[in-house]
Amino acid sequence: MTFFLKKLISAFLLPLPFGLFWIALGIALLIGHRAARFRTASFIIGFFTIMLFAFNPISNCLLNSLQSRYTPLMTIPNGVTQVVVLGGGVSGGKNYPPNLTLNSASLSRLVEGIRLLKVLETTHPKAQLILSGGRVFRSPAVAGTMRNTAVMLGVNRKNTVLEDGSQDTRQEALFLQKTLGGNPFLLVTSAYHMPRAMDLFQDLGMHPIAAPTQYIRSQHDSLLWYIPNANSVVVSDIAIHEYLGLLWARIRGYIKK
Repeated sequence: MTFFLKKLISAFLLPLPFGLFWIALGIALLIGHRAARFRTASFIIGFFTIMLFAFNPISNCLLNSLQSRYTPLMTIPNGVTQVVVLGGGVSGGKNYPPNLTLNSASLSRLVEGIRLLKVLETTHPKAQLILSGGRVFRSPAVAGTMRNTAVMLGVNRKNTVLEDGSQDTRQEALFLQKTLGGNPFLLVTSAYHMPRAMDLFQDLGMHPIAAPTQYIRSQHDSLLWYIPNANSVVVSDIAIHEYLGLLWARIRGYIKK
């Protein structure tokens, strides 16, 4: 119940649902011929919220402050034998091949995890690919779907480990604590998600090495970049979701620094 409420509240606070709520409220007041001033204010709040976050410079600034904290991992430190890939969700149909059921975040993270595993296997044949992520609502566990995709792409099933009971990043860190112990490991997740993931794992005394992937970029080589667009709203939603996640983790004491 707490997980559902957390998801519901955070979803409402994202720019698009938040803006649409105020516009819908304004329409309702208009139909009911009530509260003219509040009705006008509702339209203004809703319209400018969506317009603001549909503006590329705003969405890019919000996201880049998260993505810029960690750079892609080019050299793997000595002594590392485990790659942890955090799931990002599933979105495809049940009867599709496993790679088509992973959403873009999960697929991007898995591909980077497999790349790093292949590098490790040149010196550590028993290197492990640890796949994390459980069921959210009625969706299948993302860890299992990632494993099926990894095996389909040539990864030895015996070199994979599943953590399929978690519902969020905090739980992923908690559930993996026993498996990873005090060993350093490569932590693979989307670049915008990496700051929160690193903080949560480190605050449990673990030793992750950031291996970010899925950098979201937009080209600003023309005046069209300054025109509000739907893609920028999506990017803003992603960024605000992460800031809300960081705020929640600090309020709950999961992140102390």
